[in-house]
Amino acid sequence: MAKVSIIIPTYNCLVFLPTAIESVLAQAHQDFELLIINDNSTDGTASYLNKLMDKRIITITTNGVGAAQARNLGIAKASGEFIAFLDADDFWLPEKLSLQLALHADSPNLAMSFTNYDHLTESYESIVDCFGYWDQFQGQDEQFITLKNPLDFIIRNNIIGTSTVMVKAEILTQMHRFNEDLKYGEDWELWLRICEKHGVGILNSIQTGYLMRQNSTTQTDGLRLRNLRCIELILSRYQEEKHHWNLSSSALNNARARILEGYADYHRGLCQHSTAITYGIYSLFLAPQKRRVRSLLGDCKSMLLPV
Repeated sequence: MAKVSIIIPTYNCLVFLPTAIESVLAQAHQDFELLIINDNSTDGTASYLNKLMDKRIITITTNGVGAAQARNLGIAKASGEFIAFLDADDFWLPEKLSLQLALHADSPNLAMSFTNYDHLTESYESIVDCFGYWDQFQGQDEQFITLKNPLDFIIRNNIIGTSTVMVKAEILTQMHRFNEDLKYGEDWELWLRICEKHGVGILNSIQTGYLMRQNSTTQTDGLRLRNLRCIELILSRYQEEKHHWNLSSSALNNARARILEGYADYHRGLCQHSTAITYGIYSLFLAPQKRRVRSLLGDCKSMLLPV
């Protein structure tokens, strides 16, 4: 089967990085190269990487370039037919690559594929799987699924975990890669651009573990507003060009509702319940969901009965 280039960017993630690397080395599919971009780590990562003896592991050292540029450097060095991404604090199940390659062999026209994944605590206890939380593909027994309208679907349902993605390398040589100017959401932005012109498939099984880290640097209060605005910026392009891309209003409404839900959650965390209610009502209006009703009722209760 095809050679896969695996790209792991890492910054001060030595607590979790060995698990990620071990999950790659334990893959049933062994024809791969592993490119690890050590982006100015100060936690002993360099010393750890220097001790790895597997010849398939290639280490690239950078000076604080960020995840997007780190991944782009990995892509530029990659020699595989496919490129797969794995974050340093995530891991794969042993059949991940072989099953995903089987999906691409079954549908050679696909440019990209992704899998379901498990949300885990930092002690690796399961919380909920992605497809289950977002109520996608429930009751579907097919192992391989091809999206009929990938762009509309991924705007409506932002369910792609970066650590689950595999892309044909030739596709990434034909287009701009990760947008290094974006401070957040550069992965979603790239997946959407791939969806504009290419087929996308899904491996309908959990093949990746995603850690919900309490101290994630991208989800501090100081950055959450910035992150939401980045997602808004990405979405605005498709809202302005919805007729060109033949996008449904319901897909755009669902995407907008997720952003508003994010704003509501941000203000809820600051105990600004009246503001959270405003965002929650608008989110519920655009895309009614039981989860949003529960959140809205909780905000109303918190405002009326403050602790």
